[in-house]
Amino acid sequence: MWVIIQGIPLNTTQKELQRFLKRQLGHKGWFGLPVRQQTRLKSAAILRMTDRVTGIVECHGLAQLETLDRDMETLRTLNGHQLHGRAVTVRKYYHRSARPQGARRNIPSLKSERRRLDLHVEMA
Repeated sequence: MWVIIQGIPLNTTQKELQRFLKRQLGHKGWFGLPVRQQTRLKSAAILRMTDRVTGIVECHGLAQLETLDRDMETLRTLNGHQLHGRAVTVRKYYHRSARPQGARRNIPSLKSERRRLDLHVEMA
C-alpha cells in the first residue's frame, strides 16, 4: 500500500521521515517487548511542491508499506501523530496517469484535470 503523509514540516529529511514511520509502526507488546510487526516500511521519499504563481511551498511524504491486509488499521495508527511538533495527515495514495483511461474518457465530469497546473513537484 502507498500512503501520502500530508503537511510535514519543510525542514524534514528523508531519514527523519523514515524514523518517524518506523517508530509509529513499531508496535510494542506487554512490558514494552516487541511483537511481530504487522506493517513494514519498504520505502519513503519527500515530495516538495512549489506553486509557481504564489511561491508557496508544501512538503509531503510518500511511503510504500507492506501491511498484511491491515490498511485501515495502519492509516489510523499513523494519522494525527506529530513530526517536528506538527500533526500530519496520512491517507492512502492512489497512482493516476495524466489523462483519463478507458470508459472515463467519455464522461464530461471526469475529463477535467484535477492537478494544479502551476505546481512544480520535486522528489527529495
